[in-house]
Amino acid sequence: MAVRMVRVGDVLHQVRRTTPVSATETYPMVGARNFARGSFDAGSLRGTETKYRELKLVKAGDLIYPKLGAWEGAFSFVDPDLGDRYTSPEYCAFTICSTEADPAYLRHLFAWEPFWRSLAARSTGTNVRRRRLQPGAFLDGRLPLPDLPEQQHIAARLNHVANIRAFPSATAQLDRSIHALLRDGADRPLAAALDLELDEFPVDHDAVYARAGVLGFGRGLFAHGPMRGSETKYAKLRRIHTGQLVMSRLKAFEGAVAVAPSAFDGAVVSQEFVTFTLKAPADSDWVDALCRWPAFWEALRATSTGIGARRERVGADALLTLEVPYPGDAARRRISALQRSRLRVASLEEARERLRTAVLPAARNETLGHLT
Repeated sequence: MAVRMVRVGDVLHQVRRTTPVSATETYPMVGARNFARGSFDAGSLRGTETKYRELKLVKAGDLIYPKLGAWEGAFSFVDPDLGDRYTSPEYCAFTICSTEADPAYLRHLFAWEPFWRSLAARSTGTNVRRRRLQPGAFLDGRLPLPDLPEQQHIAARLNHVANIRAFPSATAQLDRSIHALLRDGADRPLAAALDLELDEFPVDHDAVYARAGVLGFGRGLFAHGPMRGSETKYAKLRRIHTGQLVMSRLKAFEGAVAVAPSAFDGAVVSQEFVTFTLKAPADSDWVDALCRWPAFWEALRATSTGIGARRERVGADALLTLEVPYPGDAARRRISALQRSRLRVASLEEARERLRTAVLPAARNETLGHLT
């Protein structure tokens, strides 16, 4: 089998679709996860929340990467359902410009760790977290290109492995049992269990901060990647601390509330987020269960203000005055026990899922390793 080593620039062409930022608009954003783990919905950005004058529009099928994050493999092709979204100017975007390259083959190639590391190594800079991969250096990289039928054969084999189905989840039954207990008790305002507590500080433009965000539908916190102080328009940011309830005012209406685990202690959020500290005798198991409860999200949605789904907001006062059932001591103990069981089961399911997903990298190593 003949394999040519060609310039990345012979296969990909850089595109620049810039859009002026308007203070009255809200922009749906997309990002690229590190270690080539794909594109993701990065939420919405109001024009007043950024100091950038322009954003970049990207399309489904574009390859994107952030110059600052390329060193840790933040390369991704934009998924079909995430097209027509925006990135910051720190991102570079490329389209496939060669009829000799199969898109599915390239998706697997850029997700293959030895290959993306070869491109990431072209990043420059003295500080690891400030190293950047400039588009010219990226396009001068080399990639293996077999003939088109062989690319399609490789892609078909790897797609088959990628389509191995996940196992059914056992946490759903535990969730139903927890939700039933959450309904048990007299309604009281959340102010009886939570205090608004904001650890706000001025932004240092020379500092690099570990940003956090809150996923919708009770899925917890996520790491948003590093951010330089000079990249935000906010004069102040807010730190979150272990055990606090963190709420996105902009997306609370769709369940963007979570209890912060220890891994996120000291991470920062914008002023669009509010944090609450628990009062005794409230416990984090009960509050965490509330955050995962669809009925709680619906109650938050009813308190939201604004026009249009992406402009709805839930204020701190609205959360504190929201009345929820307060289970009795026995029910709370049962919730805590079920929560612990849920964590154990979820941990086992995550381990099982890691094993399942490890099959694809191994298949890529076997299939693509001989091309270089």
